[in-house]
Amino acid sequence: MNHAPRLTSSQLERLTQAFHSGAAEGSQAIQGWLMAPALISIDSADECPLDMATAVLGESGDVVGMCIMQMEGTLTGQMVLAFDDESGLSLSDLLLGNPPGTATQWGDVEISSAMESMNILGSSYLNGMSRFLSEGNSETVSLIPSPPVFYRDFAESLLQTVFMEQAAAGSHVLFARARFELHGRPLNWTFLLIPDPGSLAKLSQILSRPGLSGETIP
Repeated sequence: MNHAPRLTSSQLERLTQAFHSGAAEGSQAIQGWLMAPALISIDSADECPLDMATAVLGESGDVVGMCIMQMEGTLTGQMVLAFDDESGLSLSDLLLGNPPGTATQWGDVEISSAMESMNILGSSYLNGMSRFLSEGNSETVSLIPSPPVFYRDFAESLLQTVFMEQAAAGSHVLFARARFELHGRPLNWTFLLIPDPGSLAKLSQILSRPGLSGETIP
């Protein structure tokens, strides 16, 4: 078995800065889309065992909705926007200008609202990451989003599928987790970016370049 490389603490710090850059651009885009004050903040960039990673969305028996988008280009992997039913359905109410609680089940309109939100968020997040990772590089780090797909299932089951490739290549999985605020209040949404095993080796090389910014992003 070819094991995926583990990143050093310095590389993880630089990768976290890249995630911050993506979150900053994602915040601007989602704020414009929702027409409301919104903030995306990086909660953590972790390398941990699979059983810990699959617990990031709560209890294994919790049902969640997920929009999953493939990341293609220089680096490949998956992005996940996850939410419980109440939080996910409230997004549709907000976009349609309906009172909170109007949407009570997942229909075409509600799923479309979630997927378009993921499309806007994922695209802008990758743009911010690409700019950061391209600093000092003779070649641009290209990060291209694919159209999102909607799923609704048990949290642990969905995440096991998402992390499967990384888990098969090593004992730990790497991912970034971001959280959301709307009107200054936390939302029960979670955004995950999960590189695939082949990208971890490329990330290790990119994050080791001396030309990459080393400044700490608050």
